[in-house]
Amino acid sequence: MKHFFIFVITLSIYSFIGCRQTNKTIEREGQFKIIGTIDDTTVDTVFFRYWRCEKDNVEVKDTILVTNGTFTIEGIGSPRTNGFLSIGDKEVMFYLDPGEMQLYLKKDSLKNFVLKGSQTQTDREMLETQTKSLESHLSEIKKQLSFEQSDQNYEFLTQQKDSINNLLKNIWIDFITSHKSSHYSLDLIANLFFNKLNADSLTNLFNGLSENVRVSCSGKQVYSLVLQRQKSTMSNVSSLEAFDKDGTVIKLSDFKGKYVLFDFWASWCVPCIKSFPHLKELYAKYKDKGLVVISISVDKKKDEQKWLDAIDKNEIAGWIQILSYKNTGENNMCDLLEAGNGIPHQILIDKSGNIVKRWTGFGESVVTEQNETFEKIFKN
Repeated sequence: MKHFFIFVITLSIYSFIGCRQTNKTIEREGQFKIIGTIDDTTVDTVFFRYWRCEKDNVEVKDTILVTNGTFTIEGIGSPRTNGFLSIGDKEVMFYLDPGEMQLYLKKDSLKNFVLKGSQTQTDREMLETQTKSLESHLSEIKKQLSFEQSDQNYEFLTQQKDSINNLLKNIWIDFITSHKSSHYSLDLIANLFFNKLNADSLTNLFNGLSENVRVSCSGKQVYSLVLQRQKSTMSNVSSLEAFDKDGTVIKLSDFKGKYVLFDFWASWCVPCIKSFPHLKELYAKYKDKGLVVISISVDKKKDEQKWLDAIDKNEIAGWIQILSYKNTGENNMCDLLEAGNGIPHQILIDKSGNIVKRWTGFGESVVTEQNETFEKIFKN
């Protein structure tokens, strides 16, 4: 199963917080304690790491001493925290919840661990009793498809793959609707997102979850995926807005009558940097004819200075610059880039606010197509 990890993103994954606030008591971060036991008393240390969702997914690492086969791990985390424990070159992942848990390990078969006290992990294991064989079969079919040369066999395998995917989707949806208070349901909504479930269905599934789950840190992150899917189905995006690097609200409605080119990028993205000379050429040639360029960086909070430095170094401060992580909410234009889409990713909006073209990646074909597109648009 494809699990949606908090630290993705993927660009996937991105941390956009869009859930409504509440005055009710909400289950957020809390202390957790793992009392561990391992069957081999010669093991003297284990390595543990996890990501604190509420602290911008900062990674916490620790080397834990093991005494006579027992150890204790303590920390602070949200429900559905991804924990990773390793001994030597072997590692297992499990879900942590605030509170006390018991972990039982076998050195020679870590994957057969037993974790008690984490409801999220229990829910995961319960669902996997229904999906494990299907997922194994699906994995084998995908391997066969990558080597299959016969058109007839390829079509048959593709039909099998689609059939299993549909079965898995139905199992996930049944679990979500019957486990509205389970934080593991968030994983399944993310799975459905990456399996291209439509915006209305994703929205209904998410809204059906309990409030504790929806407004949890992981809930906010998964909600950002729902918003992205909603934006991807919008034909007109003129209602969207975002704050630029100077804190000014940029509203697409202010550019009615002009073409807007969105450029999604990051300071660490080499193809993005290579695309800037061409982007500067387009902007210089067409800005006086009604072209607006809005660059949106997917850099994380810790890389904000690198983003600012990249703007100066590449001399792209002449048009609007936006940092994605600083923008949230229902009308966030940064959600036009779905998690899982590559960068650079450019979107062209016409004079009425309609999406007319998308480009992913950068190369000669993109340059040629963009030149032809803009020459046609601005020929008069």
